Amino acid sequence: MYESPSTLLSCGYDTYVRYWDLRTSTRKCVMEWEEPHDSTFYCLQTDGNHLLATGSSYYGLVRLWDRRQRACLHAFSLTSTPLSSPVYCLRFTTRHLYAALSYNLHVLDFQNP
Repeated sequence: MYESPSTLLSCGYDTYVRYWDLRTSTRKCVMEWEEPHDSTFYCLQTDGNHLLATGSSYYGLVRLWDRRQRACLHAFSLTSTPLSSPVYCLRFTTRHLYAALSYNLHVLDFQNP
């Protein structure tokens, strides 16, 4: 996901989100965040500032990250066992988070929890 013509965020099967600045290097990322339970990231969204949201490959898990820190801020499990689904796509605002799973769409309301 490009944030500007020279900076981008990537995620994938190696369980990391990486921030790249192509002006400095195409081989070494500037910052990285590791998924603590070794799950693959399926999707990524940013607010264009400090907040990241990631969707994992298992249990409909969405994590919120502050880009200035290494650890996850909060995790939301959107499924109940034994159901499991990747988070295929997500979007968020300061008020809501929308996550598409294999069998439904979840909406988290941050204004009225």
